[in-house]
Amino acid sequence: MISRKIEVEHLTRVEGHGRIEVTIEGNTVKDVKMNIFEGPRFFEAFIETVYYDKVPDIMRRICAICTASHSLASIRAIEKAFDVKVTRQTEILRDLLIHGEMVESHALHVFALALPDFLGYPDVIRMTEKHLNEVKAALQLKKAGNMVHNVVSGREVHGMNERVGGFSKVPTEGELLNIKEAMEKVKPTAELAVKLFASFETPDFAESENTLMALDPGEKFGFLGDQVLISTGERVPIERYRELTNEKTIKHSHAKFSSYKGSPFMVGALPRILLNKDKLSGTARELFNQHKDLLTYRNSLMNNLAQAIELVHSVDRCIEDIDALLSMGLRDEGLVEINPKAGQGVGAVEAPRGILYHDYTFDEKGCIVKANVITPTAQNAANIEKDFRVAVPRLLNQPEEKIRRALEIIARAYDPCISCSVHLAIINP
Repeated sequence: MISRKIEVEHLTRVEGHGRIEVTIEGNTVKDVKMNIFEGPRFFEAFIETVYYDKVPDIMRRICAICTASHSLASIRAIEKAFDVKVTRQTEILRDLLIHGEMVESHALHVFALALPDFLGYPDVIRMTEKHLNEVKAALQLKKAGNMVHNVVSGREVHGMNERVGGFSKVPTEGELLNIKEAMEKVKPTAELAVKLFASFETPDFAESENTLMALDPGEKFGFLGDQVLISTGERVPIERYRELTNEKTIKHSHAKFSSYKGSPFMVGALPRILLNKDKLSGTARELFNQHKDLLTYRNSLMNNLAQAIELVHSVDRCIEDIDALLSMGLRDEGLVEINPKAGQGVGAVEAPRGILYHDYTFDEKGCIVKANVITPTAQNAANIEKDFRVAVPRLLNQPEEKIRRALEIIARAYDPCISCSVHLAIINP
């Protein structure tokens, strides 16, 4: 029987290094692998013995794209371990920060990484030949998100201003008004993203059953929460995250793979939108209602459209948060009092790519004795492979180049952050 391989040597337009391998014997798909060969990261190991107040400074450096997500997940885990309650101003500033990150990250993925697939370009640079104004507008949208990082966190990447117990420095009224003005200007571009992805005929070659997970943000749609919603109807506290993720090592990947009740699952924008759709408001809710028939949970490629809707939501929420802060009156509060103690805390944040968990155990002095981090891409890896296995048999009669392109489109729809996905693995001999 003739055996052949279809390979994507270097998965492009994603963060990090990945490869796809498909082995076919005759007309049967024998094996599919999502190879993640980014070097293993050891953040959990080298923060052991570190005093709590330095931990977020280290852990936010896991990623330069979702730096605020790692920062806030780390801070929330520490505050839970020490029973810290922060002020309302701090809560709103953190909400503004995570929504700003969603703007800059989604703008990059939707316009620069995913859109070329649907317009028939190899990259966003080639898109400028016919769509220069649209590309410039997308860059302004991303820049607005970066402004939030600069003002609230202190710089665009790995900001240091958000701390355990509050913020070192509170933004000025003028800085917040500048962000608000920028968000108002770029909102039409965010709405354009929805229009574009709703107009495309999204391929259905990866359609199959999907289990979805997302944090419950409370009354309003958002990205912080303490309960995990599952499309099966279950609700699980984040402290039980190990029961949901069930990470295990895989021979062909430096990232561990996750499963729930023996099956892969999906986290990210599509699960968030579908599981929390009733909490959307304003323009984002209107756009969801217009296109809800397209947002099927069975097609992971619809994650692109879901991200576009979240872009609109996040632009509006940044404006809403700024209005709330200004109406309250900005106060230089400093940090609330911290009393370190022995204990454990789990913090969860919806990073742009899905649920991010940070789990820390402290000694009585407030130093880390054990840590665990589980990222969205590590949770999604098995589901990406599942989508490959579904799609390839449906495409076997197509030219190999078309199959390779389809595999890349599937992987990119998840907006994988491969560098984040590789972390400490303890291998028993």
